[in-house]
Amino acid sequence: MFHVPEKYKEKAEFYKYMIFFITIVLLVIIYIDKIGTFLAWVISILFPFILGLGFAFVFNVISNGIIGFLVRFFHLKVTKRKRTLINVITVLLVVLAIGFFVIKLVPQVVHSITNLTNDLPGTLTHFQESLLKLTKRFPSIHRFIESWDLNVKTQSDAMALLDKFSGWFLGGGKFMDNVNNIISTTISWMTTTLIALIFAVFVLFNKRTFMRDLKSIPKAYLPERAYYQCARIYKVFRTTFTKYIGGTLLECLILGTLVTIGATLLRLPYSLLCGVIVAIGALVPMFGALVMAILVAIFLALENPIDGITFIVMFICIQQVEGNFIYPNVVGRSIGFPPMYVIVAITLGANVGGVLGMVIFIPLLSSIYQLVQEDVSKRLLKKTNKT
Repeated sequence: MFHVPEKYKEKAEFYKYMIFFITIVLLVIIYIDKIGTFLAWVISILFPFILGLGFAFVFNVISNGIIGFLVRFFHLKVTKRKRTLINVITVLLVVLAIGFFVIKLVPQVVHSITNLTNDLPGTLTHFQESLLKLTKRFPSIHRFIESWDLNVKTQSDAMALLDKFSGWFLGGGKFMDNVNNIISTTISWMTTTLIALIFAVFVLFNKRTFMRDLKSIPKAYLPERAYYQCARIYKVFRTTFTKYIGGTLLECLILGTLVTIGATLLRLPYSLLCGVIVAIGALVPMFGALVMAILVAIFLALENPIDGITFIVMFICIQQVEGNFIYPNVVGRSIGFPPMYVIVAITLGANVGGVLGMVIFIPLLSSIYQLVQEDVSKRLLKKTNKT
């Protein structure tokens, strides 16, 4: 049997891993289509549980936030029983938030859409007349609004107009067909979300057992050095994701509250609904809240154009305060990611995974950025010491 001299053992080990790595890369390149199909199939089966792990992570962030608040301001000594109680409070808060959304806000949205559809002929005419009054001093805009074909007299005319809008925004098809597709997709998502939430609760209450089992697998199969390297990388990812999710949730809460208070003070209709919609939009970084605010403004403008304009002006003022003072202090400092790379992360995330990709890619690339910075600093320090 071939014997490797002691002084070449380290290099032989390195070359062995390199050959193995290159072989795996070549196999992946050759069978990329089949591997992609297989991975998509596996992810589709495991998706409720992957989503559940995501929910469990968010629950854990909220739970740790409550514990941190109690320790900081009330000097609470955390015991196993108290942690369990805080986990129960966390789950109850999430359930109450979902219940409030389903019971209070969803019927309000459905009622508003139903009224809008039923009253569409009169609403559109009123909307056009109001805009014509507002634009009398601007002849070019006035003529442009006059050219709009909003002559809707019957319910069938209204449905034809909705079909036209549906074709623009939802990629073709009749309005009712698209509504049915949205409803069926929503029911499917609700079922998946329910399974994920149940799984998340089990993971939250058995966190220590779950983490112990999760750590034992790489510890058993990886070399000691590789295991500790993976543990360090995991710690960076966990810290970054925890800070980002905690900061984003807090920012959404602050922004939604400010919008609700502002809309209430300005006596705008559906003030609470407006705040919740903008807060949900703020989960998508950079422009999510703005897109939702524009949709809310259009919705309000259909009843009263002045309300729509007032809301968008109010939102711009609030976002100036939020962008200059709240976001940099709550989210920006929490992950230490330069704004230039945030734009790159959002673009890549949108191309890979849509809205969810945009949310995930910021902490993901921020973690990679931190790890690369650490490695670069170490290598530069070694070169400096050699010289």
